[in-house]
Amino acid sequence: MTIISEREFEREVRRVFHRFTEPESYVMRAGDAGFGVFVARNSHRKPVLVISEIYWEAFEQRDLVCVAEMAGGNKAWRPSEVGLAYWRRLDAAADPFRTQHQLRVRKNISIDGAAVTVEMNEAETSLGWLRRRKGADGKPLISEAQAEAGERLRRDFTLAQMAPRVTADWSMALGPDGSGRRPRDPAEVTDRAIAARQRLAKALDVAGADLAGVLVEACCYQRGLAEIERNFGWPQRAGKVVLQIALDRLVAHYRLGVMAQ
Repeated sequence: MTIISEREFEREVRRVFHRFTEPESYVMRAGDAGFGVFVARNSHRKPVLVISEIYWEAFEQRDLVCVAEMAGGNKAWRPSEVGLAYWRRLDAAADPFRTQHQLRVRKNISIDGAAVTVEMNEAETSLGWLRRRKGADGKPLISEAQAEAGERLRRDFTLAQMAPRVTADWSMALGPDGSGRRPRDPAEVTDRAIAARQRLAKALDVAGADLAGVLVEACCYQRGLAEIERNFGWPQRAGKVVLQIALDRLVAHYRLGVMAQ
């Protein structure tokens, strides 16, 4: 009987869960080799890594995985809540307690036509908080489409490399005439940053000057509703209504209407 040391087990969890936690990933038996991790990046055509029987049995014994329903009745597994918490602890060498209580998710996004997997902590984003928070009607304060639209704006804001330079007056980020047509010195900014800046300017222009400010505050600077209401001198709960209207304009601009249905 082969005995796995705790250090070996932890090393295998790190190796496997790094890919196992990607969006739409799952584990299925991969013949005599053991169990394979299949990911969306290669359309689940073949496993990106293989887990031996002995490690897989240990994963199951510790409840790190759970059975997932698959089309055609095929048996597959995904990370369990226990497994995700355990992986977060292992992955948090510097501050294990803080990281374990994050809401880390991996998402596939498209940047300049290239598919990129990014990891974010939704517990530290105002949009993630609003998406999880439910109103009196039992529904989230913002829809999935609104959250995605806000995240797209935030990604372009980050790619545009303007976070340290832009104030709450969003027009300063778009050039002297507010058009966004005059980027910084090209020697200082990559083509990707310039393209992101142009997309950001276009999105804020579509939202309109009356709503662009709240979008920058909530999506780009990640400020909460209470702080936004104080900054703009609005009454309590007005920020939620204005932000929802502003996000709806972004949803239409990014053509995310299918998600909103």
